Amino acid sequence: EQPVHTALSGPAAAVVGSAWLGRQAGMNELITFDMGGTSTDVSLIEGGFPTLVSETEVDVYPIRTPSIDVISVGAGGGSVAWLAPGDRLKVGPRSAGADPGPACYGRGGTDVTITDANFYLGRLPDKLAGGTVSLHRSEAEAALATLGERIGLSPLEMASGIIQIGEMNMADAIRQVSVQKGRDPRLFRLVASGGAGPLHACALAEILGIPEVI
Repeated sequence: EQPVHTALSGPAAAVVGSAWLGRQAGMNELITFDMGGTSTDVSLIEGGFPTLVSETEVDVYPIRTPSIDVISVGAGGGSVAWLAPGDRLKVGPRSAGADPGPACYGRGGTDVTITDANFYLGRLPDKLAGGTVSLHRSEAEAALATLGERIGLSPLEMASGIIQIGEMNMADAIRQVSVQKGRDPRLFRLVASGGAGPLHACALAEILGIPEVI
């Protein structure tokens, strides 16, 4: 009846689900951390319920209807690592997507992504999605080596750097929904969801001083 309410409903679903889960467990002050393939979406829950805003935007279009306040940054599993002018390592916002996807998917992609870094560091198994996606270490290593050669870093150093920079981008998103709105993240619990959220949640909690991860 009101199609406008379907806009951004995916990120909102993670927030609603986290709020429900928190209420069942008696945990009402939460920061949600939903990391998928292309982006990381974070939101603040106070008193057991999501924070709402009266207006939001999709691309350049304003949507003037109440919606859940979700901050999105281009830091997902498929976010591409690249060198900016001056050989500065950047991660995102461009994503390798699902096809061809990260280099380790073995589908012809050559871009190095957060998923490649996680896989090379031993933080992912050889198969994902119930065995339907196979990961290839040699492809990840080759892509990391190609990018690393340009700035004198080994594949291991490059993978570690990509993870660190990606997590700093994610931490900044959490600061946007908490510190910039006068909330101390150390007084909240962090709820991790999405395909890659649990991989990075503990590191983010350490960076931000959040005492507990769900």
